[in-house]
Order: sequence, then C-alpha cells, then structure tokens
Amino acid sequence: MHERFVTADRFITISLAIENRYEGGLMIPTQVVGAVIPAPPVDGDADDMVAWEYDHIYEFTGTGRPDGDSWYDVTVVACSDPALVGKVYAFGY
Repeated sequence: MHERFVTADRFITISLAIENRYEGGLMIPTQVVGAVIPAPPVDGDADDMVAWEYDHIYEFTGTGRPDGDSWYDVTVVACSDPALVGKVYAFGY
C-alpha cells in the first residue's frame, strides 16, 4: 500500500458504478454506495495519484473470476468531494 499521503482527517464518501469486463465479452456491472475511503492526494504528484487509484478505487473492482484477462471501468457517481463526480478510472487496459 502507498499510504504516505493519507492523514486521519482527510476521508471522502464515494459511490461508484463499475463495469467489470472479462475475456470473451462478458461484462458484469456492480455498484459501491457510500464507501468511506482516504481522500486523494492534494499535492498533484502523478505517482501519488496513481497509487491512490490502485489502493482505494481498484480494490472495488472484480467479481471473483480467477481466470482470463479482465478490464475495469469505474465511474464516480457521487462523492463528498464534488471534483471527483464523473471521473472515470480505467484498470487493466
């Protein structure tokens, strides 16, 4: 984990719409509603932002399928930080 930028007073509440895509064309949508996670880094460092995405957004992807390739598109549908609403994170491409 890459937690060097997290402080105890910087958390957000976030809701996500996730498209879990799997080899062979299968797409399984999932949702996360009202998760409380550390806020993204405020210093603008690209490496810190990528680490935050993998540590705190990526963890909500997947449906337990152990075989084959997978890709995930995660859209922020609601958030206590309005700057994140509508942001899309892509993993596995």
